[in-house]
Amino acid sequence: MPNPLHLICFGLIAVTAMGCESTRWNWLKKDPANDVAGKGGAPASAKGLVDYLNENAKRVRTLQVNDLDVDATMDTQSFNLRGRIYAEKPKSFRMKVTLFGKDEVDIGSNPQEFWFWALKNPDKYQYFCSYKDLNAGRVAMMPLPIQPEWVMETLGLGPYGPADKYQVESEGANLLRLVEKTKSPQGYPVRKVIVMNRKEMKSPQPQITAFLLLDDATGREICSAHITSTTQDHVTGAILPYRMELRMAKEKIKMALKLDGVTVNGQIVATAFQRPQMAGVEQFNLATGRTEPWNLQRVGGFPK
Repeated sequence: MPNPLHLICFGLIAVTAMGCESTRWNWLKKDPANDVAGKGGAPASAKGLVDYLNENAKRVRTLQVNDLDVDATMDTQSFNLRGRIYAEKPKSFRMKVTLFGKDEVDIGSNPQEFWFWALKNPDKYQYFCSYKDLNAGRVAMMPLPIQPEWVMETLGLGPYGPADKYQVESEGANLLRLVEKTKSPQGYPVRKVIVMNRKEMKSPQPQITAFLLLDDATGREICSAHITSTTQDHVTGAILPYRMELRMAKEKIKMALKLDGVTVNGQIVATAFQRPQMAGVEQFNLATGRTEPWNLQRVGGFPK
């Protein structure tokens, strides 16, 4: 079986590709000077692109994916995973993945903290960290290359501003890149890139085609998500991905995802976003670098 931390990483990437689709290319219509569809190669407005992302985000308060199907490949090994995702603004998130009906991965977040666990991790830990410690730079060890708060942004829940943190680049005649320079949890420079079509696309064709995480020094791709088809919520009008492929080139991992059973703005029980106490599993604080007792831990559940 693949390294479970790779599966955790890809679980996060899966949600990083969600929710940022929309065919409402209004920023082109409001300002004809920015109509890159009509003026191939003309510079686009970062503010217009960010406004576009926020316009779709405001339609989504909660998101549920009740039937997540994953066909994973590592080298020559292939296997199928199933899972569910729950998310609620501003920072509440939960994803569980199963293999042959058995829990394999549990990732979660709430306004105070985030956590992740994998059954096949050699260290039988549930890793966790408070956002206060993370933002204060107290995390010395972080197995994942992705900041937890990125998850909510790329779920389509936003917010995506301010616009001045982005640069807009052209990629050939048909694509645009919205680029943000930031840092990884380990502190090294990275680039987050959203790739999108210049011209308006109609679902199921994707407007946003890829999310990339790049090493800023070398340009090497750390991981990426590529959207191949979308679906639209008939109540809110929010457009979400339906099929995507996740890639981690160095580890030779690919995962094809299909998102069925999607519900937008449904009610989610609060216990879904509480870190669960797990029998036989120690909790490991990423900020202190040591295990801690469970005696003060609230027990959280997952919707049935």
